[in-house]
Amino acid sequence: MEVLEGLGEETMQAILWQMSTQGVSCAPDTFDLHIFAVGMRDLFGHGAESILEEIYQNIVCRLETFEQTLSYNGFGNVGGGSTDCMSTSALQKIQSIIGITDGQRGRKQ
Repeated sequence: MEVLEGLGEETMQAILWQMSTQGVSCAPDTFDLHIFAVGMRDLFGHGAESILEEIYQNIVCRLETFEQTLSYNGFGNVGGGSTDCMSTSALQKIQSIIGITDGQRGRKQ
């Protein structure tokens, strides 16, 4: 939500309304990252990648702020090399950081 808020209140509300008409819920108890990403791509096409990338960076920043001891290799940031990070989509990076794999879509974390 922080990333969408950064686009401005009216823009965020318009995006959330449009997403809700597509059946995308942003409520924490029903939120599905994959469905959200698909909805964003429906609205913005390839431009959605920049929003998903910003969400990913926000998550990484929060994790660093909380000083959790995590292995960043799974995120493609350390040890994976910059080539791996560049070739991974923002959705895949977000899924990796919060532990969602393709087989776990729709499952509450």
